[in-house]
Amino acid sequence: MTTFFLGTWTTRVYLFAVAVTSVILLGGNLATGNHEPSSAAVYLIGLTAPVSIIFAPVFLLGDGWLAIAMLWLSVAAGVLLNTLLINTIVGEVGRLRSHRA
Repeated sequence: MTTFFLGTWTTRVYLFAVAVTSVILLGGNLATGNHEPSSAAVYLIGLTAPVSIIFAPVFLLGDGWLAIAMLWLSVAAGVLLNTLLINTIVGEVGRLRSHRA
């Protein structure tokens, strides 16, 4: 499982960017006392696209706990899919480089 999430430097950079954006979103919510997602959620949706964009209209139209749950579930699904895609692409490029050398 560790090699899946932290297998390549590209995946580490991606997961670091998502983690920093999530901390900024949560920190802003705790600082203001407002638990509705702020504009930092737009960056989080952008980082975890294309999966989170599917759920973004529901998030943008809704209010309350359901919108927050949809945001975090879509971000989690987007992170998993993007991590899989990044690892697959970087793994294939690494295999092509090793065959050429």
